[in-house]
Amino acid sequence: MKKYESGYITCYLALTLGVMLSLIFTLFEAIRVQTIRTEAEGVMDVSLFSAFGEFHRELLNQYDLFFIDSSYGEGKPEIRKSEEHLQYYMNENFDRQRVEGVVGIRDLTGLHSDNVEFLEYIYATDAGGIILKSQILDYMQLNKGIKILDKIKTTNKIIEVQKQQERDFDGEWDAAEERLQSLVEEKKKDFIDPETGEEIPIEFDNPANHIKAIKAQGTLGLVLGKENKISSMIITPEYYYSHRTPRKGQGEITIKESSLDQVTGKLLLNEYFMEKCSNYQTPMEKAVLKYQIEYLLHGKKSDLENLEATVEDILWIRQGINFIHLLSDGTKQSEADTLAWLLSAVFLSPEIKDALKLTILFAWNYAESVKDVRILMDGNKLPLQKTSENWNTPLLQLFAFTSFLGEYKTSEEGLDYQNYLQFFLSLKKEEELLNKFADICEMDIRVTDGNQYFQMDGCIYSVAAKANLSSNYGYGYEITRKYRFE
Repeated sequence: MKKYESGYITCYLALTLGVMLSLIFTLFEAIRVQTIRTEAEGVMDVSLFSAFGEFHRELLNQYDLFFIDSSYGEGKPEIRKSEEHLQYYMNENFDRQRVEGVVGIRDLTGLHSDNVEFLEYIYATDAGGIILKSQILDYMQLNKGIKILDKIKTTNKIIEVQKQQERDFDGEWDAAEERLQSLVEEKKKDFIDPETGEEIPIEFDNPANHIKAIKAQGTLGLVLGKENKISSMIITPEYYYSHRTPRKGQGEITIKESSLDQVTGKLLLNEYFMEKCSNYQTPMEKAVLKYQIEYLLHGKKSDLENLEATVEDILWIRQGINFIHLLSDGTKQSEADTLAWLLSAVFLSPEIKDALKLTILFAWNYAESVKDVRILMDGNKLPLQKTSENWNTPLLQLFAFTSFLGEYKTSEEGLDYQNYLQFFLSLKKEEELLNKFADICEMDIRVTDGNQYFQMDGCIYSVAAKANLSSNYGYGYEITRKYRFE
């Protein structure tokens, strides 16, 4: 007798298994999609970190700044080069076959990057150098802190004195000379030879004329000793940032809000320049221009021109300080008055005494100021305020002024050449200083190996990157991330 077995359970299991397999495969695909999303985000973050890890080493070593050089040492800076670098890092991270020591890896996602585009990118020099300034202030706060307060006090002292005088000493001296000459020409009419009818030549030795002739030869040669050598370096300004049309980034600029007030921030910025840049008294052997602070102040093409302009600036400050003392010192007023009386008596013209005295005072003021600058350029300190005790030029030295330039009293207190440079930096606009500093960075970095194409307006600070991804399993994914140096 045949036996029959019921088969309804097998059919049920077969149907159930189909449903279960559909569910499993659906879940598996859901896992794949979620894994693609998670992996894409992770790889994007890691790759951005790697791309920003290519910050310019020489810029960091010399100036403690973090930026990506988008030239990468090859040709002109291009944003596309940085996009390609990021895409390269993404595909390297997606490639499972590169895991060493593991065989037969099956890739669940099969992702790779098809394209990377920077929707936004900000350069170091954008917005007048605000990014550059932000990094500088972060560095200075971390390394200097409260020590800057001493610099604030020193600079404020000079500012207070400088506000006391806004005078054109050259113009006033020229006007005094013209007034004296006018009186002398008028007086000469009284000296006529009755027989010939011609003027009788009468000359008097006004020391102001001697000083004026020396002044016309230039101040720099007077304030530098013969043993001091001046750099002969000259640049071609058109090769550098401040003399070309810079690249501009695109997108919103976001930086960390600073807790510093404007004055402290400006002084920290100036202190950074003093630390990282050379000057006449602290030249750097590897620097293109040896007097970089002087270049920040005046932006001329040669060290000589920048030093000359800086010396004239210091001379102007010292003339104001010294003239205040000359006008208030009764003894010196009496000396000048006596000399003017004697000289006018020789000319038989007492009416020119006052005009003559004024020219003597201007000459005396210039002579003392030149000696002040000589003291600073020799590496010594100089008291900010002038007194009878620290005055270095007797009146009679005006007749042989250059012979006594090296004779002066030194002081352990007061301000030195560096202090005056800091003061002049405080008078300059931040954007102007930052532009000139970008020039200096380009000069000195281009002479290092592999950096001949370096440009500060090609240095990237932040990006907003979009990556288009595709999977071997038919999926596509787009991801956008922002990244910047903190």
